[in-house]
Amino acid sequence: MKKKNHFLVSSYYSGIKKGSILFLFFLLVHTVSAQYPDTMTYHIKAQLAGVFNKTNTTKSYLANNGLQYNMSREHTSINWNGSWIYGKTNGGLTNNDFSSIFDYNIFNKKKHAYVWGFAAYDKSYSLKIIDRLQAGAGLGYKLVDTKTLLLDLSDGIIYENSDLDQSADVNVKDIETFRNSLRLKYTFNYSTVLVLHGSNYWQQSIETGDDYIIKCYNTLNIKVRQWLSLSIVMNYNKINVTQRENFLLTYGLTFDKTF
Repeated sequence: MKKKNHFLVSSYYSGIKKGSILFLFFLLVHTVSAQYPDTMTYHIKAQLAGVFNKTNTTKSYLANNGLQYNMSREHTSINWNGSWIYGKTNGGLTNNDFSSIFDYNIFNKKKHAYVWGFAAYDKSYSLKIIDRLQAGAGLGYKLVDTKTLLLDLSDGIIYENSDLDQSADVNVKDIETFRNSLRLKYTFNYSTVLVLHGSNYWQQSIETGDDYIIKCYNTLNIKVRQWLSLSIVMNYNKINVTQRENFLLTYGLTFDKTF
């Protein structure tokens, strides 16, 4: 009975901690946004992608759907990215992965250097994540910023609290740590028809050398209309401490609108 009560109390305080971090993040975003009264630009992007395979003995499918929303002013931007990946093979579940990310950026006058902050929430069947919260801040710099190529490098410190599925391996431990989060972001435009975009992360625990996360998201878009593209989407994720990883390659459509 004491163990049960201890678990309930721990869960309660863990929930308060996660909620407090998200609340402070949204409060900071609202404060930063209010300081810049210039004209706001809005951008929305929706991605519908997937694969389907059927043979005499096998039937599998995977849906990889995403939605992005951006609000930007001259020296600030606020972004939200949400994704849901769902897949089955022969009736068995392979993926049911959800991710939601908020981030904000404050740029200097030349818009090359910036301060960033973000909060993210994930659930993943394939990676055995029951729920994961990350939040932090850091600095970034645009190494190259032209109409053809954007190359952006950023680094910072984030806090992570992860509740991991221990049913497959009793040695798996829940994670609460601070990480160094290094990101390489790029966009390559070729004749305004072909666009290659990627955000790739290395998140190393400050406390443990073998505890790191790799997250890669890369897309190739071929525009058929100003607002519509054919897309190839590559996702790769790895959690080294649990030896869980996934690699997804899907095809579909991307709808893109700025207003």
